[in-house]
Amino acid sequence: MQNRRVLGPVLWGLAVCMLFVTLGGGYAQAAAPQRVAILPFTANAKDDISYLIKGVRDMLATRLAWHDKVTVIEPDLVAPVMKKVKPPYNDAKARKMGKELNAQAVVFGSITMLGKSVSVDARVVKTGDDSPALTTYVQASDMDQIIPQISNFAQRINAEIFRRPEAVQAMREQEARPAEAKPGAGGDQQQTAQDSNLNKLPPHMSPLNPLFLRSLSGVDSDRYWRSPRIKGQITSIAVADIDLDGKNEILALHHKGLKVYRLAGKHFALIYEMKNGPKGTYLFVDAADIDQDGRPEVFVSCLNDEVIESFVMVWQKGSLVVKSKNLPYYFRAQPRPDGKGDMLFGQKKVLGMAFSGPIYEMQAKGDGYVPKRDMKMPEEVHIFNFAVADLNGGGSYMTVLIGPAWDLQVWNRKGTQMWIGTESIGASSKSIVLPAGSTGGNNPGDEESYFYLPVRIVTTDLNKDGRTEVVCVKNSDRLGNIMEVLTMYYKGMVYAMQWNGMSLIEDWRTPRISGYLSDLAIADVGNVGRPALVMAVNQEKFSGLLSKGTSHLVAFTLKAQKKKAKKNKGL
Repeated sequence: MQNRRVLGPVLWGLAVCMLFVTLGGGYAQAAAPQRVAILPFTANAKDDISYLIKGVRDMLATRLAWHDKVTVIEPDLVAPVMKKVKPPYNDAKARKMGKELNAQAVVFGSITMLGKSVSVDARVVKTGDDSPALTTYVQASDMDQIIPQISNFAQRINAEIFRRPEAVQAMREQEARPAEAKPGAGGDQQQTAQDSNLNKLPPHMSPLNPLFLRSLSGVDSDRYWRSPRIKGQITSIAVADIDLDGKNEILALHHKGLKVYRLAGKHFALIYEMKNGPKGTYLFVDAADIDQDGRPEVFVSCLNDEVIESFVMVWQKGSLVVKSKNLPYYFRAQPRPDGKGDMLFGQKKVLGMAFSGPIYEMQAKGDGYVPKRDMKMPEEVHIFNFAVADLNGGGSYMTVLIGPAWDLQVWNRKGTQMWIGTESIGASSKSIVLPAGSTGGNNPGDEESYFYLPVRIVTTDLNKDGRTEVVCVKNSDRLGNIMEVLTMYYKGMVYAMQWNGMSLIEDWRTPRISGYLSDLAIADVGNVGRPALVMAVNQEKFSGLLSKGTSHLVAFTLKAQKKKAKKNKGL
């Protein structure tokens, strides 16, 4: 039990007096944040559109929240009050519920879906007076047209009800701006208007892709793509132009095989499948030109029983050909922090342990790969849980890693931990099986144990400011990680974070994605001249006991920014 110091009555009185002298009574006079309640919108649809109702609620909540100024009341606090008032809701009922919730404003409405047509009727009322409600009505053929209108409605609420300065200014600019495209205008005018809308998105909607603040279900646009169903679990992916035809290929790794796909426009095709490859369990795949011959090599980290037997392939005469095999290193390729090419890392293991020894930067020698230098990484690092990145944009790299408790960490080059997160990041069902009596697994003792491997971290500089963003996955487990062997990941999200000098802070996130996210990459996967966030999404069945299931490749096209990058000296 911790010791406590008890202040006597005199000291307490002095402390209180000093506090009021210091604050000058300002704290007592500080205005409390205004509260807004968002009621679940009424659904008018043949099918279940609960995902859409939640998506609209989340969009509004994200855009209305204002630090120390406006608080959005949590749904679990709103639900008990709604039980007391029978729907349908009108302005009077909304005000009644708002007063009971001590809210200054209430948002409510309905969503109607007929076929692919969607309409949203939304209202917001003040609870303190009987002024007319602020309303909006949106009807469109798909959700792509709904999102900006909901965002504009939130901006109107911020401007007209909460008097948020940036929203007021944006509304004034919008009123002064002439219409940019008329209904029924030609394709070029329509595209110009769409690009202009992307550039005018509100602060809480990422300019990289407006879908990042909406529900994924029902998406069908040129900013989102999903492959046909793929049999089996995809454990890892990589993207590269392995055949040098000017188009990127997607390498999808399975436990015992590798498939190569190409996406061009709407055409998605399997162009190669490796069968009867080297024995073992395939863990990760990477593609990078490490031998500097102008052609990317394909690195597969392979574990055969307890022995690393990784192999490297290159594309020759219409297929992947093994260049080197039985290599005693796990491999991981990452972009150099200065953006000039890729680095290849390697690490060994010994019997009874998942990893052993330092992390090396590797170099090509003959047909194999040998250590170039010891990277001097923190003890918490292993080959699959880290990335090196220039987070500050000053030319010196830092190490970002996922710890054993799935916590995101940042370390400097001197081996000092600079920050550790509080959320679970990178949780995965992929593991290395260790024999009974091994150390380092989840069950050291008389039974075999499992060393779980995180979903890998990806680094990029999409906004071209010279500072690297950290892109990572957050998977959710139905069982809440309470069981050691059995995991049931059923949904995930991808987060991008930036370093502010003290911590990694969220920059953007994707919608919730149904399924288990096993790996991700950022590349021009669609061969359209724009980068995309591509990920492997698995529908998993009792990971750890059964590995059967299906998978998809999912991609979000990104609108890369054009800011001038700062000079980076690299490693």
